[in-house]
Amino acid sequence: MKKKTILRLILGIITTVFIMALLFYFFLFPNPLNIYESNSLKWIPILICVISLYVSGYINKETPSKFLVFLFLPYFIFQLFNFTYFPFILILVVTGILTLVVTRKNQTSIYKLSSWAGIICIMLFHLFTQPLIIEEEGFGYDDTGELINANILWDFSEEEVLVLPSHVLLDQDNSSFDMIDMKGKTHFVTFWATWCSGCIEKKPDLEKLKVAYQNNLDIKFIDISFDDIEKNKWSRYLEIKKPFGLQLISKSQKKTSRALNFEGIPMYFIVNPDGTYKEYRSFDVAQNVFKKKINQ
Repeated sequence: MKKKTILRLILGIITTVFIMALLFYFFLFPNPLNIYESNSLKWIPILICVISLYVSGYINKETPSKFLVFLFLPYFIFQLFNFTYFPFILILVVTGILTLVVTRKNQTSIYKLSSWAGIICIMLFHLFTQPLIIEEEGFGYDDTGELINANILWDFSEEEVLVLPSHVLLDQDNSSFDMIDMKGKTHFVTFWATWCSGCIEKKPDLEKLKVAYQNNLDIKFIDISFDDIEKNKWSRYLEIKKPFGLQLISKSQKKTSRALNFEGIPMYFIVNPDGTYKEYRSFDVAQNVFKKKINQ
């Protein structure tokens, strides 16, 4: 491999990492476009993939094709934001390959046009198969958990009944617990972690709710921790705080999030006796809905 080729590859990799990190930060943290739940929208990592690999591909437009595989090394960034799950990672790889094709100096026009067509189709498919909602001033949730002050640009998805899947968690004794077994009672499920400040902030209110209904045999409280990487912190928290209810921990935050199709915590589920459930971002909203359901 020539020195010039190595330098171009290194520059391409560094450029890709920089652009990916910058765009992820733009969409997920400042989020100046006020996109609702931007961390769960698949078109965002696809767009980031196209922009970053187009630039690095242009830098390496004369680099031999057999070396372009190194330009995919920055894909580790998608792992940081929980986008490397199967089969979505394959979509990102295909999108990356098509993007590199359009940057090749010696590539024919027909291949470049076909690649652009493929990129556009992938992008549009993922753009319109998920709702796009803009948070406006005063954005929030009403007492039933419905969005208020939200501009729904499009939502072509049909409202579906959510049913708990078979997904195995672990209890404090390291025994298995399958979520599909949450039936026969009304369950208030909290997804949290010791590193989540928003979760810890609501813990006292959650414990008050548990105490208020602890004698109701038709209700069960379950807390599911995402401390899978630092399990010892979870164990120490339970020893000190001794929270009420069944305490479980995910074996993999990424797998649990994907199994239940949500991103970010805290998250609250109200599970019906038949295993169907509704999810809520706000504890206050979940608590109000829960109380109305139990007291009706």
